[in-house]
Amino acid sequence: MIPELKATHKGFREIDMVKNKVGVEVQFGKYAFMVYNVAAKMTIFNKQNIIDCGIEIVPMLSLAREMSTGVSYFEQMKTDLEYRGVSNIDIPVLIMGVDAKMPNSP
Repeated sequence: MIPELKATHKGFREIDMVKNKVGVEVQFGKYAFMVYNVAAKMTIFNKQNIIDCGIEIVPMLSLAREMSTGVSYFEQMKTDLEYRGVSNIDIPVLIMGVDAKMPNSP
């Protein structure tokens, strides 16, 4: 219940894929969405007993450099999680970085 609005809001969330209680998100967008997926959304789906763990697929820095500005990337997420440390709401999440050989690259 939201007292100020005198209304109830249940919200809506979706995840790219769930199989065998593993949630998968593919994020080639802005950094804030990658953090939200791992730090909030997967925790919500876990609390609702939909997933036990997750996989977040993001570009590696070398691929993100070929994309628009502000795109999230593996190395950034790895560093941020190391600095943040473990939280009591965390669930196991594999962060998977992908890359692609660009034309004219060595």
